[in-house]
Amino acid sequence: MQSLITILMVTIFLSIGYFSFTIVYDLRVRYINHSVLNNIAESNEESASIFKHFISDIEQETSWKVEIISGLRSKEAQIQLKRDNPHNAAVNKSRHVLARAVDLVLYKREGFRIIQLRKASSKASWLETKVPEIAKRYGLLWGGTYKNYHDPVHFEVN
Repeated sequence: MQSLITILMVTIFLSIGYFSFTIVYDLRVRYINHSVLNNIAESNEESASIFKHFISDIEQETSWKVEIISGLRSKEAQIQLKRDNPHNAAVNKSRHVLARAVDLVLYKREGFRIIQLRKASSKASWLETKVPEIAKRYGLLWGGTYKNYHDPVHFEVN
């Protein structure tokens, strides 16, 4: 009887921990996304509106949730990114500097695991999500279509 109570208590404790983690993680992502979109809106209201609706459609039409990992960048930050990786856009070519691009990570939960699609994820994995199709509806250029650079997290307003 004692071991059954112990197992029940551990199960309850783990469930509460998992649901608490899930809620905190999602709230953190929502806050970050809201902040990034507000930052973009200060420079480009139209782009912010497009990205807001784009993200909403992803989360309504797919099983994926969205975390914005990059939005508006300063010229200095873009110059540093170019130094770090010559494949990154020059400051005069980056849509991030113009508040016309976002980089996204997709995530979802399967049991106790969080599955993410990041920059290193394959183009095929991104295509399976249908997110590139949703991007097309908004006239967004997807970084997964670049010929010489794999950047599937990147979406930009043309």
